[in-house]
Amino acid sequence: MFGSTIARGEAAQRSPTAQPAAVPPAPPAPSRRSVWRWLRTAAPSIGIVGALAGIAVWGHVNDWTLPTISWLTGNTATEGDRWCNEHNVPEAACIECKPDLLPPARDYGWCKEHGVAQCPFEHPDVAQLKAVPSIPSEALERAQHALTLKPRPENNSHCKLHRRRVQVASTAAAEKAGLDIAVVQERRIIEAVTANGEVVYNQNRMAHLSSRVAGTVWRVEKQVGDRVRKGDVLAIIDAADVGRAKSEFLQAIAQLRLEKARVERLRPLAGDGGVPGKFLSEAETAYEQARIRVESTQQSLINLELVVRAEDHVDDDTDEIARQIRLLGLPAEMASDLDPNATTSNLFPLRTSLDGVVIERHIVEGEVVDTSQVLFHVADPSRMWLTLNVRQDEIQYLSLGQTVLFTPSDGNDEAELQGKISWISTSADEQTRTVEVRVDLSNRDGRLRANTFGTGRIVLRDEPKAMVVPSEAVHWDGTCNVVFVRDKDYLRPGAPKFFHVRSVRPGVKQGEATEIIAGLLPGEVVASKNSVVLEAQLLKSNLGAGCCEVPEPRR
Repeated sequence: MFGSTIARGEAAQRSPTAQPAAVPPAPPAPSRRSVWRWLRTAAPSIGIVGALAGIAVWGHVNDWTLPTISWLTGNTATEGDRWCNEHNVPEAACIECKPDLLPPARDYGWCKEHGVAQCPFEHPDVAQLKAVPSIPSEALERAQHALTLKPRPENNSHCKLHRRRVQVASTAAAEKAGLDIAVVQERRIIEAVTANGEVVYNQNRMAHLSSRVAGTVWRVEKQVGDRVRKGDVLAIIDAADVGRAKSEFLQAIAQLRLEKARVERLRPLAGDGGVPGKFLSEAETAYEQARIRVESTQQSLINLELVVRAEDHVDDDTDEIARQIRLLGLPAEMASDLDPNATTSNLFPLRTSLDGVVIERHIVEGEVVDTSQVLFHVADPSRMWLTLNVRQDEIQYLSLGQTVLFTPSDGNDEAELQGKISWISTSADEQTRTVEVRVDLSNRDGRLRANTFGTGRIVLRDEPKAMVVPSEAVHWDGTCNVVFVRDKDYLRPGAPKFFHVRSVRPGVKQGEATEIIAGLLPGEVVASKNSVVLEAQLLKSNLGAGCCEVPEPRR
């Protein structure tokens, strides 16, 4: 039967009048490998959709409310207890909801002088100390000086946060939340204007030395780095002008002697009438001219720092005078090593004009030099200049004589160097718009190097007993700066555990510490590390979420 059916099908295909079948071919069955590939590709999307569905279910069950701090720290009320949802403490112990448990302290209001509310300077009884302190006059003077020196962060007088108290359920709850404390301490605080600067040589203790006469370098006596004393010979110049000046001096002395002898010879003769008085007058005039000529040539040598006095050579003959002035100006130990008769009289010593160190040398032996060429630079490094570039808006706080503490940028951790402001520029730099300030620095130990950089602190206020707290203890809520002061009975068994909100005036911030100008007293205890937990509770209370309401049970 299967054979005849196949034959009829083949005959139909061979027949020209046969029509093609209208039935479409069946799709191939999916393989197991393609299904697995599709599942693997869609898995991340399926997971995300599932997570969103889980969040939706959790939110519906919990009325879309976030867990409270008390729930996170494990302080939720046990079954049957009432819990103050706003203040995160048991309702029975909530001092805010039940003021009769601990009435709020007296509100003294705003202190205009110090810019804080509940000012402990004016009302010491607000301080959370075991005994009411007495405020020394020095503390008031320090605060006044700090507030008037320069602008400080201000509090809004309408800020009422000082009326609030932040309570914790227990000391264990505070520790579990990571809350730590710090004691208000007194320590040294330096308030300063900081500026970058460069160390340079003190120009009042630096010499740029040139030869007074043109010539050839005969000998170089000092090298770079040599220490010299005022008057030491740095180099010797062979200068024809020096020899000429000496020669003119000798000629002037000889002429003076001649004219003097002539006057002495004619004076007795003119007195006896042997010669006309005219001859004596002419001789005396020539003598005066010769004397003036001696003084002129003598001054020429002195101008070259070759000191000579004609009256010291009255009894010497010309050859002896020539021998004595041939090596004039050279140190005795150097002159003794030279043959006066074989050494030129043109030698001129170039001397240093101050004590210091040779920092530059620009000549060699045999070099021709002139009077415009700087041959040596000598500086005294025991005193240096520091030039600081200070911003224009901070110049108003500076004055001559202020102390400056300088730290070179050489990685050295030694103590800061101290100096005084000696000059403040009257103009600002055209490029940086900063004002140059000059400071005199002592460098006896040679630590400083010229043309090095560092940081200078111009001291505005050096306060040895400033009140400081950790910087993380100070919070700004948008209207005032506050800290959380621990109640003085916090550690007493059975006493409420809470912190007072105190407005403060911050001052200088140094590292991790902040100065408190007003608002606290030494010895008070403030919340420091993780005090943001208290700030969060304070902000939550300000939202007015409803006091002492029992939250609905979680479903």
